[in-house]
Amino acid sequence: MSYLSAPLPWLTAFAKLLTRKKPRGKQPASPPFTKGGLGGLLILPRTLSFTKEGKRFIAILFVIGIAAINTGNNLLYLIVAMMLSIIVISGILSESTLRGIEISRILPTHIFAKRPAAIRWGIANKKRYFPSFSLSIDELSQGGFSAESGYIIKLLAGDSVTQTRFYTFPQRGLYKLEGFKITTRFPFGFFRKGRRLPMAANMLVYPNIKPIRQGAAHGLSKSGDWAEKVKGLGANLRSIRDYTFMDDSRIIHWKSTAKTARLMAKEFEQEGKKRVEIVFHNTLAEHPGFKNEFEDKVEEAAGIADYFIRTGFEVGFRSLTADLPCKPGKEQLYRILKELALIEPVAGDKALPLTIEVISR
Repeated sequence: MSYLSAPLPWLTAFAKLLTRKKPRGKQPASPPFTKGGLGGLLILPRTLSFTKEGKRFIAILFVIGIAAINTGNNLLYLIVAMMLSIIVISGILSESTLRGIEISRILPTHIFAKRPAAIRWGIANKKRYFPSFSLSIDELSQGGFSAESGYIIKLLAGDSVTQTRFYTFPQRGLYKLEGFKITTRFPFGFFRKGRRLPMAANMLVYPNIKPIRQGAAHGLSKSGDWAEKVKGLGANLRSIRDYTFMDDSRIIHWKSTAKTARLMAKEFEQEGKKRVEIVFHNTLAEHPGFKNEFEDKVEEAAGIADYFIRTGFEVGFRSLTADLPCKPGKEQLYRILKELALIEPVAGDKALPLTIEVISR
């Protein structure tokens, strides 16, 4: 009677590891490794996983290998040697594909929460002779945002390409990008080999701008009129008066002149400076739903600032932790959005609720 035996116990153990079924159900997520801790020692320079085809290939290799050991058939040994050489060749070619790849990011100047942000990748092959094939590129993330993956079929030696990928940040705040993970299934598709490419970068994400209607924005004011109308060289007609020889002839109102049979002149009004200040009472409160309420107020403040900047106002911003003087223009809007991106509720007067006021100056 002959028995099927495997003289190398680790072959049997490794086969069981490959064929072991994963338990169903959601598994608890392992805590991320911290820099400088023991976890940092466990991060290997390369990652390796089996594809579906690779698992079948290894299973066939084990079957033929055990059969060769038990029968002593030279042809089976040759087949096993050929299959092992394929694994070695796969490791060498996949390593050559991953080496020499460098990636750079071109970040947009301004990024808003809940809106896709277009970020450009510059991907270069720094090798002098060998091309790279079948590259999959993913942004490393500890969670909190999503990013599209990239793929390159072939990248010649010394060549570079540019790809645009969209990132989506669900909330405002400061995000940290860690780098990229490059993987390839080249050349045979049996294994998925990966390489980590650290490239840290910090991104400030502005809050989403909540649309504000004109009536709603003016309803927040505490000081009545937005601008004082005075006599000047504006565009709006203020009154009709008698023409004097000191006036420019271009302001003659010919229709009134024809009616009154004497020269009449147009008098214009000029608006004073339009200036408002947004006061955000970011007072901390402890009740269910406060976090969502606070984020809504932040988006509302961003919408108010955007509305008044677009309509030509000088806008200031004041909170319990910040004070920006009134200034016009887009740069002032981004200063306010920067403050709102990092603002947090603070302990203050309990009698002063979480509110936003717009005060005309």
